Order: sequence, then C-alpha cells, then structure tokens
Amino acid sequence: MSLAGYWASNIIFDVLMAYIPIGLIIMLTFLFNKHYEGVWLLFLLYPPAIVPFTYVTSFIFSSDINAQIMTLFLHFVSGGLLVIIVFVLQYLPITMEAGDALRWVFTIFPSFCVTHGILFSASGTLLVASRAEDTTDDGIIIPRKIPSEIWAWYNLKGDCVILVLHFFVGIILLTLIELEVIQLFDWCPKIGCKSCSNDNRQGPPMLKDDDVIAEENRVGLQGAALRNYVPGSMKGSIKGSTIGQGPSLLNTMLSDQDNKKNDPDHVDCIRVANFQKEYDTFCGAPVRAVKQASFGLDFGECFALLGVNGAGKSTTFKSLTREITPTTGQITIQGYDI
Repeated sequence: MSLAGYWASNIIFDVLMAYIPIGLIIMLTFLFNKHYEGVWLLFLLYPPAIVPFTYVTSFIFSSDINAQIMTLFLHFVSGGLLVIIVFVLQYLPITMEAGDALRWVFTIFPSFCVTHGILFSASGTLLVASRAEDTTDDGIIIPRKIPSEIWAWYNLKGDCVILVLHFFVGIILLTLIELEVIQLFDWCPKIGCKSCSNDNRQGPPMLKDDDVIAEENRVGLQGAALRNYVPGSMKGSIKGSTIGQGPSLLNTMLSDQDNKKNDPDHVDCIRVANFQKEYDTFCGAPVRAVKQASFGLDFGECFALLGVNGAGKSTTFKSLTREITPTTGQITIQGYDI
C-alpha cells in the first residue's frame, strides 16, 4: 500500500467512525427538543477537522500512550475549560478586550470551535446584551458590540469556516511531515531536526550474535550448491511413501539434520539469504522494515521468529508467501526462487 493510500484509508475510516456518536448526539438533541440553531453544522464539520489535527499533533510524541493521553487532555482543556474562561472574559467589562482576542487565538483547536459555537448558540444572548451599550454604569468603555445574528462572522460562521480550514491545513501539514520537509533545514540547528536524518532513522549499527553470523555464513555457502540444485527434487525431504513407516524413520531423519546442513551440496528446503524490505515514502528516505535477514529451514525442524513489535516478523512471513516482494535478497523454497 502506498503512503497516500495508507493515510487516506485511515482518515476516511476515522472520520466515518466519528460520525457514529455525532449522529447519535444530533438525534438526541432533536428527540429531547434541545435543538440549538447551527450546532448540527458544527457537529458535521468536527470529524474532518479533528482527525487530521490529531494525526499531526501525534508526531510531537515518541510514545503512543503519551500521545493518546495528552491528546485527550488537550481536547478536554480546549473544548471545555478554555471555552468557559473565554466566555467569562468576554462577559466581564474589564476583560472583554482580552476575551475577544482569545476567542480567535484558541480556534487553533477544533474542539474549541465546536464548544464555543454550542455555548454561543445556547447563551450568546447574554454576551449580546452585555455589549448593548457603549459604556457600562461604571464608565468602562465597551470595546465592541457582538452581533445578535447567529450566523454572523464573529459567531458561528467564523467557527464553521475555521473548522473547514482545519481539515485542509491538517492535510497539508501531514503531507509536509511525510515529505520530511524539515530535513531541508538541517543546516540550521534551531530549525532542522538532526535526529530525523536518514542515518539515524535506519537505527544504530547491528550487533549480531555468533550463532546469527554462523547461520548467515552457512546459508551464504549454499549459493554455489543452489546453482546445481534441481528445483522440486525434494532432496532430504520426507517423501509420501515413507511417512507411514513410524516414528523410527522420522527420528533417524531428524538426527541427520546437522550432518545434512554441513554437507556442501545440501540446500535447505526454505532458504532466506540477505533478505531486506524497504517501504517507500513521499520523496523521502525509504523506511527499512527488515535488514539482512538470513536463515535456512529443513524438513522436520521447528522454527519461530521472535522479536518486538515492528521487528519485521510479519514482513518476513509475507515475503515467504509472496504477499509482498522483497527489496533485496533471495528467498527459495525447494530450490524455486520466489
């Protein structure tokens, strides 16, 4: 799957999933006669705005758990506390000017746009009434009047337009992140991100155990024998005519496995030599999923791939089944190059 297809499928899926609770909320507002003018449009614009915004902010964190916790906390604060604070600041005469400024500053958060619109639709008449006069009884000058029209630019119209902008800006930022545009500023330590360079992304030099090196050398030596090997010859396999001869034959074959592997003319049933898989990115360095994996398997052997998440286990098995194509290396099964 291409990177564009990956992000497009995730965005579409997450937006559609978000519309399930949104649809229930809109239905309940009409069912209980709690309909506030214009709120339904804010709800409909919220999922396309919040999904790209969340994707972009998740790149700030190195841990998925931290990203999830901080994202929930961010939207709780921006969609709850900040809206109430701004509403109070806009209502009090001495802080009206600061509240009017913060009303637009905090629209960088999609959750603020939605809850601000909901609060204004429900209680906006209080703000309009507080700005009806040019000055208060104490002589404080009212900085500006708030229009009473619900779809005025200062009210819900501005929130809706900014939610639409959130979608496009989020997509653009997500694309720039995947393009690794920040690497163009590597010459400037204050702007560039040295830790994001290609060399560092590929990880530290591999430290191989002795048994891993020995297996790589053994598999590598089979390259010459493979050229003279007849594919499908089933050399060293358990043939159908001998399977029913009891466990003694199987035990004998298993005891001979080590000797067969040391035979210079022997070729493993499954042979993986210098297998490497890289996934392309948008105009950036490829992401390396598996690096220089070599191993061989013969009949009667039990085998397992162990590794942490993202180590490349699934990628290796997908290559064995031809679900994906290796970038470099060779994979043979019974001598057939797949």
